[in-house]
Amino acid sequence: MSEKKRLSLQDIIKKRQSNEFVGRTEQLAQFRQNLALPYDDEQRLFLYNVWGQGGVGKTTLLHRFQQIARSADCAVALTNEAETDIPAVMARLAHQFQEQGHEWPHFTKRYQVYRQKREELEADPDAPQGFTAFAARTLTKTGIHLARRAPVGGVAFDLVDEEALATQVSEWVEYVHRRLANKDEVRLVLEPEATLTPLFLQDLQSIAEDKTLVLLFDTYERTCSMLDSWLRDMLDGRFGNLSSNFIMVISGREPLDPNQWSAYAGVLGRFPLNPFTETEARDYLTLKGITNEEVIQVILQLSGRLPLLVATLAMESPDDPARVGDATGTAIERFLKWVDDPQQRQIALNAALPRYFNQDIVALLSPDNARQLFDWLEKMPFVVKRTGDTGWEYHEVVRTQMLRQQRRQSPHTWIELQSKLAAHFERQQDSLGLDIEEGARDETWQKAALASLYHNLCQAPQEQIPPALNGFLMALKARRAFSAQWAAAMIQAGADAGHHSLEQWGNRLAQGLRDYEDDNYKPAVAMFSALLNHPGIEQTQKAITIAWRGLASRLMQDYNAALVDFDRAIELEPDYEWAIAQRGITYRLMERYEDALRDFDRALELKPDYEWAIAQRGLTYRLMARYEEALRDFDRALELKPDVEEVIAHRGITYQEMERYEEALRDFDRALELKPDVEGVIALRGYTYRLMERYEDALRDFDRAIELKPDYEGVIALRGITYRLMARYEDALRDFDRALELKPDIEGVIALRGLTYRLMARYEEALRDFDRALELKPDVEWAIAQRGITYQEMARYEDALRDFDRAIELKPEDEWAIAQRGITYQEMARYEDALRDFDRAIELKPDYEWAIALRGITYQEMARYEDALRDFDRAIELKPEDEGAIALRGYTYRLMARYEDALRDFDRALELKPDVEWAIAQRGITYQEMARYEDALRDFD
Repeated sequence: MSEKKRLSLQDIIKKRQSNEFVGRTEQLAQFRQNLALPYDDEQRLFLYNVWGQGGVGKTTLLHRFQQIARSADCAVALTNEAETDIPAVMARLAHQFQEQGHEWPHFTKRYQVYRQKREELEADPDAPQGFTAFAARTLTKTGIHLARRAPVGGVAFDLVDEEALATQVSEWVEYVHRRLANKDEVRLVLEPEATLTPLFLQDLQSIAEDKTLVLLFDTYERTCSMLDSWLRDMLDGRFGNLSSNFIMVISGREPLDPNQWSAYAGVLGRFPLNPFTETEARDYLTLKGITNEEVIQVILQLSGRLPLLVATLAMESPDDPARVGDATGTAIERFLKWVDDPQQRQIALNAALPRYFNQDIVALLSPDNARQLFDWLEKMPFVVKRTGDTGWEYHEVVRTQMLRQQRRQSPHTWIELQSKLAAHFERQQDSLGLDIEEGARDETWQKAALASLYHNLCQAPQEQIPPALNGFLMALKARRAFSAQWAAAMIQAGADAGHHSLEQWGNRLAQGLRDYEDDNYKPAVAMFSALLNHPGIEQTQKAITIAWRGLASRLMQDYNAALVDFDRAIELEPDYEWAIAQRGITYRLMERYEDALRDFDRALELKPDYEWAIAQRGLTYRLMARYEEALRDFDRALELKPDVEEVIAHRGITYQEMERYEEALRDFDRALELKPDVEGVIALRGYTYRLMERYEDALRDFDRAIELKPDYEGVIALRGITYRLMARYEDALRDFDRALELKPDIEGVIALRGLTYRLMARYEEALRDFDRALELKPDVEWAIAQRGITYQEMARYEDALRDFDRAIELKPEDEWAIAQRGITYQEMARYEDALRDFDRAIELKPDYEWAIALRGITYQEMARYEDALRDFDRAIELKPEDEGAIALRGYTYRLMARYEDALRDFDRALELKPDVEWAIAQRGITYQEMARYEDALRDFD
């Protein structure tokens, strides 16, 4: 008979652990049965959601699911809040699958490149501020946006300026492009989620050919903001198909959001967890050898049958009625009473003080027997190992009670140990030798700074509030993301120390930052005002507070309030270049361009290579139509930071406004090469093509921009203008209708639709649109003039004159409107008035060949043929292939009986444009008057 296979020690341990698990029988049975169902069974579930309060046993249940899945020969991996970004989550899961013997070639190889490139970039001393925090995040679309208005008077958009280029995404992106030559590596670093997830799924699929895959996500209440969209994108197939041989378990404090996850209800199992039933709790205690009813009653009462507390109390509890005593207090008090070793009892309390601990911190808290105490503490059911090298931490349910017990039991020890821990982390922080500007981008420095802040606040909350508030402002000046972490540490310290005022301040700061990031600026202003009113804020930090309040006011478009704050901040700190530059932007938004320039000049005097301020000054010069100076600034900014696509695009707009269209196109192409799907830049390139009369190219760009942003009413209107210029009037009307459906009262688009109706000779509809546009904005002279042309074409000349008079009153040197009024006078046979208007238009614009030709027509009508010829000669000299002016000169020659000259002009005009029937007929009349009847008949035919 063959010898029975001997189990390994690990097998025996797992078996015993399995046998010790108590409760959750319904959930375990359902999970086990589901694994056995065929993949195409309608009852099979592919998602599970476990939820319940802290300490209810969610993590334990997930570990039990893990054991069941492994017993069923599944491939299993688990992750929790230890990973702070999606690539790290995928890497942790992949590592676990590799440990189970599965190949993971595609993802792992590419992830190693990602980590290597990230580490190289983060280690670079020239990396821009805040890059480390940015590098792990998937890049979202940022940067350039067209102004959300119909670009009737041209296209304009503003540089992102919030917090010195907002969150500095442009700076980081440009830095990555500059440092990494390989485009695939650039995309890998900037868009790791989009790049790595398909590879991760490819490796998952290869395992799923032979095994069921089980992915478990624990502590989802801490990771849902990061993971929720990503998991749903995976399930929706955004990154490729998922195998049906797949189960996902998501566990957290709250159920999954039904608004987001309702689409998966048919494949989702729900496991709400409650505390143990009394029977389950008793079964567990029996397993632990606790049978004395008095002890059981104490444990049931103190634990509330919460599994974590039941396990904690069972860990050291005696089965001796003599030691039960009074069953009052808390579970932690009773646990500590039942720990016989005084050193163990004390370290259980002391190790709760730091937010995480390791053997070194245990030695700091209890120098004697640190190793043995650490080993004992590590085995406690409420102690959890953090992923990576960050140490261990208490379950928050137990830690909260331990902290409360320590404060109540020995306030002196609380203060002494908090002081010792604060000093420990301050030494760590100081040893790095970084100031706050450098430290705000160094993860090790940040951890030490936040830990020392936390312990100082716990030691003396009231006393430490002013330094904490000043520190928050310094963190805000260095990097906004770091200031958010600072506020979070204040909240936790306030809660843990039981100090309401501190917790309240932390919440106020955190909420103010969230309001700012959510464009909810009014409460953000209130937060900065509250800070300013605190008596402990120092002078230097007051300048920061006031400047940030000014920025929030400016973003609310309260420019006067913003100026008051920037003035005061600069008065407090005269060399605060960021505040000076921000005031410059405020002046620019108020169209006080000279004041804006003075501020940008001053900021650059203080910081000569401040490329953001250089670009902002360039934008100001552009708005002042000082194009050469604008170009110099954009060139200089790009010399300092070559691949900032916003600055490149702004230079492109400058070239566009200078009518240097080829150079504009080169810049827009370059900006889109750096960042292909920025709809604003695509639209700007389309607008340039339109100005160059390259209408098909323009349409391609407008179509692409609208595809990226379907409700982009400004670009829809631009496409409508292009269709109008191509005489595709029905298409133009559809676009104008759509733009107005999205934003009904854009007077410019209403007027543009009116112009289209006019060109279609739908005059009543045109008038309705011009009337509506002018009702919304009465003094738009071009719309008034267009209504005048509509009246002119309807032969309502007096109405037309009233409109042209009004348009010219609003814009006295508008040569086009003056010439249009001249045409109206001409139509009314008021030739002297017409001549006055054409003379004035030509005086304003001497090479205005259209007005010169119109004056020639007027002379012709007045039988002043020599004057008419002079004007037609001049118009043709200015525009040699203007077939209309050539034909009109031919007509004048005919009226003068200069038939050979007339024929030469009609032939030339028809050579340029063969199907102008009026010119053909006039040539026929000329032949007729020359008695060349056969030629005349041919033309008349």
